[in-house]
Amino acid sequence: MEQRKKAIICLEGLGKQFQTTNGTVTALDDINLEILQGEIFGIIGLSGAGKSTLVRCINYLEVPTSGEVLFENRSLASMSRRDQRKARQSMGMIFQQFNLLAQRNVIQNVCFPLEIAGASKKEAKERAMELLGLVGLADRKDAYPSQLSGGQKQRVAIARALATNPKILL
Repeated sequence: MEQRKKAIICLEGLGKQFQTTNGTVTALDDINLEILQGEIFGIIGLSGAGKSTLVRCINYLEVPTSGEVLFENRSLASMSRRDQRKARQSMGMIFQQFNLLAQRNVIQNVCFPLEIAGASKKEAKERAMELLGLVGLADRKDAYPSQLSGGQKQRVAIARALATNPKILL
C-alpha cells in the first residue's frame, strides 16, 4: 500500500504588501500552494515579480500581510519566536547574493550555522569538510570569499545551507 506523503509547506491565501512613499505595493496576492515532502519546486518570474519575497515569507524572514504559512502542519504565525527560529533552522536557505561572511574563510563560513546550532568545533569542522568535498571545494577551505569566483561562492553557500541537515532547502 502506497503511503501518502505529508505536506511540508502549505501556503493558504498568502499575501504581502509594502508601504512606499508612492502608496501600497502588492508583492504577493492570494498565493495557495502545497509542497509535499520530497517534491522539488521552481519559482520563476520576471525581475520584481515577488520571487524573493515569497521565499522570505515561507521561512518567515518576512511576515506575510495576509494568509497562512504552515510548516509541517503548524502555522508559523501562531508559533512563539523561539519556535519560529527552531522551524527556520529546519529550512536551509541559499540567498541570491550568497551572504557569505567576508571575514571568515570558506570552512568557517560553512561551520557558522553549525556553531549557532550548538555543534562542537570538532563536529562542525568534520561536517564542513564533508560538505566542501561534496561541492568540490575541499581544497579551497582556507580561501576567503573575495578569493572565490561567483560559482565557487554559490557552492560554499550551498554547503552552508546543507550543514544542519535541513528538512527543506529554499
